[in-house]
Amino acid sequence: MNNRVIDLASSLIRIPSVTGSESAIVSFLSDYLSESGFHTEILPSGSIVGIIDGGMPGPVIVLDGHIDTVGIGEESDWSFPPFAGDIKDGKIRGRGASDMKCGVAASIIAASRFAGKSFPGRIIAACIVEEERFEGIASREVSERFKPDCVIIAESTDGKLNIGQRGRAEIKIEAFGKSCHSSNPEEGVNAIYTLIDAIARIDSMPLSEHPVLGKGIMALTDMISEPYPGMSVIPNKAIATYDRRTLPGESAEGIVDSINKAIASVDAKASVAYGTTVTYSGLSLSAPRFFPSWIARDDSRLVSLAAEGLRKAGLFKGLGHYSFCTNGSHYAGEKGIETIGYGPGEERLAHITDEAISVESLESSCEGLYAILSALIEGNA
Repeated sequence: MNNRVIDLASSLIRIPSVTGSESAIVSFLSDYLSESGFHTEILPSGSIVGIIDGGMPGPVIVLDGHIDTVGIGEESDWSFPPFAGDIKDGKIRGRGASDMKCGVAASIIAASRFAGKSFPGRIIAACIVEEERFEGIASREVSERFKPDCVIIAESTDGKLNIGQRGRAEIKIEAFGKSCHSSNPEEGVNAIYTLIDAIARIDSMPLSEHPVLGKGIMALTDMISEPYPGMSVIPNKAIATYDRRTLPGESAEGIVDSINKAIASVDAKASVAYGTTVTYSGLSLSAPRFFPSWIARDDSRLVSLAAEGLRKAGLFKGLGHYSFCTNGSHYAGEKGIETIGYGPGEERLAHITDEAISVESLESSCEGLYAILSALIEGNA
């Protein structure tokens, strides 16, 4: 049993770090990384990185994992304390076990095995804030600061080597009308009905499909009218939000243009939502809420070396891909940096009540990440 990775994962789970409140976990990691042979830096967003320098020219390898989590919902719905961090029936339990404190722990322990050794390049264990609220945006600091040659995303892969993901776009649909008193609705134009018409047209649009990543998705997630609440007033505006899961080659402009063509005959328009967030450190980050899809070639040097490393360790379970969005949207989607994914647990276990993953998955992923790092370093020696 790898007690180091289990102990670290348990410690991380026991520290609540819902997005925007990561200060305590960063403080813990600052001490832990330093004691484990890493040089540490806290970036302006509050993300913390641990650096191991091999002392020889070579590639910069980033292990990316976010340290924030979603909330717990109603604590009474949990059958155990949400921040237990304990082990029962072979599972490590608590919020963040799957998404993704076990992945962070596996990355740190795997990388720490290179501390004090000579090798070509540097290993960066990047512990990122703000991912659950704004995936990819805080990772921009890492690419700017360290210029990685390749990135390993440690989100859950169920033991597979992931080579891509669908992206995500938050699409805002605004429909317009004319306000009047609701006792005389014929004097106005109800924007809600205009929006309903636009939605019907959007929902009938065909979506593209990718041979590896599957179908694109266009899911309606919320609606609201203005003024709200509508006290005896016919609304002059109504807004809907869609979660659009994107595929390689789809751009924000292309998606918006296709929607606006579909709704051209109604008084409505589509746009990509714009987001602003403030990290626990006080840094304000703003950007369009568009997170690109990405896919690596299955015969690329990075994928080939990683797969061979896993095979040598007896841990290769085939290639896969993420269905959800990760910080890879920045590294691979925005910057074109070679990226793969490998981490403990299964996607379906993220964000659920009674979140837990198997200890076996945690331990094997730690060994797998070490095998991948070893293969990448040996391949560049």
